[in-house]
Amino acid sequence: MLASNICLVFSLLLIGSDALPPNGQLWQLILLSVVAKAFGWLVTQFRLPGLLGMLLAGILLQCVGLVSIEGNYLGLIRIIRKASLVVIMMRAGLDLDPKSVQKLKFSIMTLGWMPWAVEMCCVAAMSWWLFELSWSWAFLLGAVEAAVSPAVVVPNLILLRERGFGVAKGVPTLVLAVTGIEDAISISAFGVISSLILSTSSLVYSIMQGPLSVIVGVIAGCVTGLLFKFTPDKDDPYAISIRIFLLLLSGFLMILGFDFVKLPGAGPLAVIIAAFMAGATFANQGWLVGQNQVALTFGVLWQFFEPIVFGLVGAQIKIVELPLQMVGLAAACVSAPAIVRLITTLILLTGSGFNVKEKVFISMAWMAKATIQAVLGPAVVDMVRDSDDLILHESADIVFNVCVTSILLTAPIGAILIAVTGPKLLSKGTGTSLERRRVVVRRQSSEFTNFIKSDNSVMSSSL
Repeated sequence: MLASNICLVFSLLLIGSDALPPNGQLWQLILLSVVAKAFGWLVTQFRLPGLLGMLLAGILLQCVGLVSIEGNYLGLIRIIRKASLVVIMMRAGLDLDPKSVQKLKFSIMTLGWMPWAVEMCCVAAMSWWLFELSWSWAFLLGAVEAAVSPAVVVPNLILLRERGFGVAKGVPTLVLAVTGIEDAISISAFGVISSLILSTSSLVYSIMQGPLSVIVGVIAGCVTGLLFKFTPDKDDPYAISIRIFLLLLSGFLMILGFDFVKLPGAGPLAVIIAAFMAGATFANQGWLVGQNQVALTFGVLWQFFEPIVFGLVGAQIKIVELPLQMVGLAAACVSAPAIVRLITTLILLTGSGFNVKEKVFISMAWMAKATIQAVLGPAVVDMVRDSDDLILHESADIVFNVCVTSILLTAPIGAILIAVTGPKLLSKGTGTSLERRRVVVRRQSSEFTNFIKSDNSVMSSSL
């Protein structure tokens, strides 16, 4: 009791009333994170994705009046969303297998944008028809809605890969690579379209933002990734910590830096390319792809960011102000394009070398929406917050409500489809390769433990 009182007084002196319950903004943010994490764990016990419970926690706390984030903390929330994007994109890039990427490069180049473009156009057409949005707002919604969720896809595909499913033909690598590419394209398209809606800059510059973001993002990602060939030295006793620090630092600099120069799509693309090239370097140095301590650390970091991001999205949903008709139309706007996307993907996989079962699994694996919708949906509302134009506010609310509906509808369905159909539709790798993976992981864990012990001994001697 005494310790808790001391911590409370210390927090009050440092931060002020923001740290005090029940109305302190920092207190509400901490409360939201803890409750969202607990709800996420509870939902996973029913074989559902944890992010669904985190959304429900945010909705519940907002409905009972315990959470209402506003004021200066809105800026902090924007930073948290960008940081979560860095972490999940880094994890996706580190978990790509260079050999499988080389083998499937043509499939990745085709599937990386065509299904996304078809779904974007379908969502735009349906939102123009159902909600009477202008075409610019309709395509903005399409760009956000068409992105696959790495928060759902990455953990589930990594789990299937660790069990050996689809590894022989590179199915996990294909799905992970396309997921990362789509997210980068979605953010780039979002930046271009939003600038066309609100920006006062020239039309030519706004249109050129898209291809310019891709070119600059690829160059920045390649240059950053190449640095990991030279630093740190693989025998450095602090190599793990240095690699984690450099990846985080470079990721933040690229996301925030390209936002500052009005090229928001370049950041995520640069992050995933840099992570992929760094992961390839680590693999050449003997670390198994997706199973080194750097990749595992980013997985742990995501566990901290996930409840905050999805809890905040839930806290922005006002159930009492959400018309039932809106939910029905939003569900239709999400479902029909998803079916069209599935059929398009099946057609594009013709002649790819995958069998029918693998094609069906790959098509279904890209159904889930969550991460980009959770980041960009609220960003649309923030974008028009200071505007007096009621049409802009109504359009932004529609985009946000469709994003939320898509998360609630497709995230659990997508996670269940991957978990249930993966073992049934994908062939399993040989026991020898799985055993080799376990041996390497055990060896790396032992090395990491020795590293911690040596680090502690150095600190003790210096003290």
